[in-house]
Amino acid sequence: MAGILCLNGFLGMGITMTNESLEQRIAKQEERLKQQEERLKQLKAQKQAKDAREKAKQKEQDRKNDTRRKILLGSYLLKKMEDEAEKQKILAGINEYLTEDRDRKLFNLP
Repeated sequence: MAGILCLNGFLGMGITMTNESLEQRIAKQEERLKQQEERLKQLKAQKQAKDAREKAKQKEQDRKNDTRRKILLGSYLLKKMEDEAEKQKILAGINEYLTEDRDRKLFNLP
């Protein structure tokens, strides 16, 4: 009987150890999952920051390109206006286009 008690006691300990092992494994997996979720959160934040930087950079480049187009177009029109006939045609178009007093003054328009 003592052997059976010992065996029952041993089996009971084996089950307890197995339960503890399972609980430990579950805890380790939960910790690993928590770490992976945190890493995913960090990576998403990094990607969002990178995307925001790229978007801002593109916006700045678009603004620079727009400014350059305007300068080149203005330069082209000023060159064309060296001819008096072209100047009158261009100013007639500008006269119809501009409505703000401050803009019209730049071209000496009434």
